[in-house]
Amino acid sequence: MLALAVLVCACGAHDEAPPIEVKPDPSLTLPPRAPDRDPTTRPPGTDPADAMTLHFIDIGQGDATLLEFPCGAALIDTGGEKNELYDGEAALYAYLDAFFARRADLNRTLDLLLVTHPHIDHNRGALGVLERYTVKNVVDNGADAPHSHNDGTEDPGATQQMAVHAWLRSHPDKNIQYLAVGAGDVPADGLHNAVIDPIGGCARASTDPKLTALWGTVTHDVSTYGDNPNNHSVVVRVDYGEASALFTGDLELIGLSRLADRYEKRPELLDVDIYQVGHHGSKNATIHYQMALMSPRVAVISMGPYERNIPWTARKYGHPHIVALEHLVHPEYGVRGRRAPLQAMVGFRGAYQDKVTEIFQRRTIDRAIYGTGWDGTVVIAAHANGWLDVKTLGR
Repeated sequence: MLALAVLVCACGAHDEAPPIEVKPDPSLTLPPRAPDRDPTTRPPGTDPADAMTLHFIDIGQGDATLLEFPCGAALIDTGGEKNELYDGEAALYAYLDAFFARRADLNRTLDLLLVTHPHIDHNRGALGVLERYTVKNVVDNGADAPHSHNDGTEDPGATQQMAVHAWLRSHPDKNIQYLAVGAGDVPADGLHNAVIDPIGGCARASTDPKLTALWGTVTHDVSTYGDNPNNHSVVVRVDYGEASALFTGDLELIGLSRLADRYEKRPELLDVDIYQVGHHGSKNATIHYQMALMSPRVAVISMGPYERNIPWTARKYGHPHIVALEHLVHPEYGVRGRRAPLQAMVGFRGAYQDKVTEIFQRRTIDRAIYGTGWDGTVVIAAHANGWLDVKTLGR
């Protein structure tokens, strides 16, 4: 893994906030961490044309990440906040329209649409994407039944995924290939085939990207594991030459534990440069052993801004949470890279379903941790030689 260059467009204009301080814990048992071999300057011969560009799109509270390759494009999740103050679905389509206007060679075509799990903040725009653009392959976790929240209300994300499946069945003329990923179907070295990894090299660049599913729906021992859709997220690793990224969806601690156990003999499959922080920076989706296995240079949190103070927003959830940030900045296993210091609002308590009042405090972030709610859309050019260029588009 190699180092990164950083371009930051905006920082907070407030009195200096304290850093997130974490003391080493001698009681922790950590897996071996890959040595830091990162140069501090751009390697000679870094080719700007031979790179994948990861667009962590600012769509409010939710996930939508566009993977731009020299020879194609993929979209991981289509979620987004939608309320009286903000329309994340419209923001997603606007971003994709602008992208395809710039990349006219792609003919408004996504080689892959991957939805990690059926929650509305991850799949709100899935039908719209299918209707607005040409999509060649669709991957999800296969769930195709209604699901209810703990309060008994129907989960709109489950309904949306069922609608996507119905749309695919009713449009055989589109010739879209579909794959449902189950954890039990994933081999020891990950699941890799023409549906989940449809993009190759071409005249623009010879590097062949590799997309590999590492996790999916769990059907074994569900009575213990539970039916929370978060823990049935499709986990995908993306490689482009020496650069790599990991997307864990909303996988929570029980899922992360089983994921680590699954790849105990292949820990290199979890060692990546870029980590999309699980569950929007929730306290239950990033943990010490996972961070040690990944050893990321950069982390990106897809979440909404603190300023929108209405239900079902990052503010009400307490995202990103201090517990996740403490893991991300930990001196023994935290994010390796650095960024220009940012003063950011960090959650200490959420107000889920308005049961309590949320608590946030301002903290200074100087590790290479970015958030769409802090920085706007985050764009990372991951070059084939492993060098990373990061820029933020601002809010």
